[in-house]
Amino acid sequence: MFSILDIVRRDAATYYEYDSNNRVGRGKTLGVFAIFAVLVGAAVGDASNDFLAGALSAEAILVGFSFNVLFYLVANRLTKPATYASIEHELRFERLSKLSDEVFDNVTYFNLVAISSAIAALALLLIGSDGFNANLHKIAAFLECRTRITREALSWANSIVRSIGLAVLVFLLAESIYT
Repeated sequence: MFSILDIVRRDAATYYEYDSNNRVGRGKTLGVFAIFAVLVGAAVGDASNDFLAGALSAEAILVGFSFNVLFYLVANRLTKPATYASIEHELRFERLSKLSDEVFDNVTYFNLVAISSAIAALALLLIGSDGFNANLHKIAAFLECRTRITREALSWANSIVRSIGLAVLVFLLAESIYT
């Protein structure tokens, strides 16, 4: 069984220079994505339902395709032959086996990121729905008669949560596009 951390580590191990076999760090890329996501979340503040529905649909379709690739990779695992016709045949088998494992790790990580971004888009759609806002106003009315919390404060908190959610969604979309 894979843990989320194991999936992230195995994906990170697939980024290396082919000639020197030196690992390529992803910290700078993730940092740029994070800064970009925070800037977009702060600048836009709230995403339209059309954007969120489009992001949700696109990620769901891509997850379906990538699961198809995963099933193909699992079903067609390379089995090591008892003997090789030549040294080149053995080297080719080892190379193809390594590449197959790396593609499996990359697609698994993509699925993790894409499903996370689909969940984030769905959560933002639900938070922005009319039913959620109506319930938020009911909660505000209830709290106003018991405390000093006003509707503006709850509305403001809702806006902050949606901005943070948008930043998380933008980060996950950027990471899924990169992956």
